Amino acid sequence: MEAKAYAARLADFHKLGAEVVGISPDDIKVLAAFQSQSRAPQRFVSDPDKSIAKAYGAVIGVGKMALDKRMTFVIARDGTVRYSVFDWSPLTNVSKVHEWLKEHPQT
Repeated sequence: MEAKAYAARLADFHKLGAEVVGISPDDIKVLAAFQSQSRAPQRFVSDPDKSIAKAYGAVIGVGKMALDKRMTFVIARDGTVRYSVFDWSPLTNVSKVHEWLKEHPQT
């Protein structure tokens, strides 16, 4: 649902100079099938060992009990996190990020 919400507003994000990339612990084959089936135009990155999620603090717990948090980050070109959203509602998440980008065009 979140991927579809971002896909629906992808042109709006591109107008603001933003690129949308989905990161998931699913393997590449699962992500490719999802992208094909959902026709989501944004890029997806497989993070099976959750190293990317851990680097950004998007994992709760350890080992087999570790859960991914649904988070969105705005990362500047220099690699710094400029804004983050922890929101389980995909539609609210997309709107919050879009509004923040409009208010901070130099990110």
